Amino acid sequence: MSSYRRVATADAAASSAPSNNDEAYGKRTWSERISDKIHALAWVIVAYCTASYTHFFPTLFTDDRIIRPIFNISMALFSVNVILTLYLTIYLPCKFPRSPTFNVSAASLEFWGVYCPRVIPIMTVCGVIGSFLMVRSCVGIWGFLTPLVIAVIAMGMFFSLHFIPWC
Repeated sequence: MSSYRRVATADAAASSAPSNNDEAYGKRTWSERISDKIHALAWVIVAYCTASYTHFFPTLFTDDRIIRPIFNISMALFSVNVILTLYLTIYLPCKFPRSPTFNVSAASLEFWGVYCPRVIPIMTVCGVIGSFLMVRSCVGIWGFLTPLVIAVIAMGMFFSLHFIPWC
């Protein structure tokens, strides 16, 4: 079992005669799925331990060493990202359900690229600037370890999404 999986491309999906490698696109074994869950669980546990050891969340909201104006701007940028994510994943699929007139799902990158092409670049800019501002606002607390602390906790939060059951 290889730890790397090939990613299906539009060219591979459009070909009419799939090769042996093309047949495996989208089909994952139970061992690969369990491996993904174990890796996600490891990140969540490490993030929890880091947040507990550093008192991350109480420190963010009560410590006087945090530069509040910069921290508030970073929180506003992350809020923009959350709102745009909800727009792309909840609002658009409800507004444009799959029908014969819309051949592509509204929750797909192809639809977003046509209907709202600037949302992903805006989210990227907000995320990058918000991350730098978050590190800058917290550097007085954890020093040079601030990027590592924030990155580990962010990875744990991202990987915790593995455990949300989808209907």
